[in-house]
Amino acid sequence: MDWLTPLTGLVGVVVGAVMSYASTHQVQKRQLADARLAREEADRAAVVAANVQALTALLGHIHKMPLDDTVAEVTSSEHDQHSNREQAWSKELLEYLEPARVAALDVRDEHLRALLIDDLARVHEWEWVDFGLYRQIREGLLADTVHHLIACVFAWRRDDAEMPKPNNRYERYKAVWEYEEERRRIELEEIEAARRRQPD
Repeated sequence: MDWLTPLTGLVGVVVGAVMSYASTHQVQKRQLADARLAREEADRAAVVAANVQALTALLGHIHKMPLDDTVAEVTSSEHDQHSNREQAWSKELLEYLEPARVAALDVRDEHLRALLIDDLARVHEWEWVDFGLYRQIREGLLADTVHHLIACVFAWRRDDAEMPKPNNRYERYKAVWEYEEERRRIELEEIEAARRRQPD
C-alpha cells in the first residue's frame, strides 16, 4: 500500500497552512502596529493643538499687561486706577492659565509636562516677584516664557531629539523667580526660628 503519497500531501497541507497562518499573523501584527502608531500620532497632534491653543490665548492676555506704574509714570491721583487695572488683569490671567494647566496634564512626555506645569506656575506667581531692573520688560519676560513653552510643544510634536534652547528673557525670568523663591524660603525659616526661640 502506497501510504507515502497521502502522507506527503498531508504534510504539504499542514506546512502550507502554517506558512499561511504565519504570513497572515505577520500582516495583522504589522497592521496593528501601524494602527497603534497612527492613533498615537493623532493623539499627540490633538494634545499639541490643545496646548498651543491655550498657550497662544495666554500669550495674547500677557500682551495686554498694564505697564508697571514706575515705568508708566503714573501720578498719585492715577495710582489707584492703575492698581485696579493691574488687579483686574491679574484676576483675568487665571482664566487663561487654567486651560493651559489642564492641557499640560495630557502631555505624555514627563519632562515636557513638568516643564509646562512649572513654568505656568511661575507665570501665575508673577505678582510676588520683585522684577527690579527688569520692571520695564516684565511683559516681555512672561511672554518669552510662554514662547519657549510653545516652541517646546512643537519640538515634542516633531519628535526632536532635544528641546529648544531657552531664550534670554526666559532665562532671566526663571533666575529672578528662583531668587525670589529662595529669599522667601530664607525669610520663612528665620520667622520660624524666631518663633521657636520665643518662650511659651
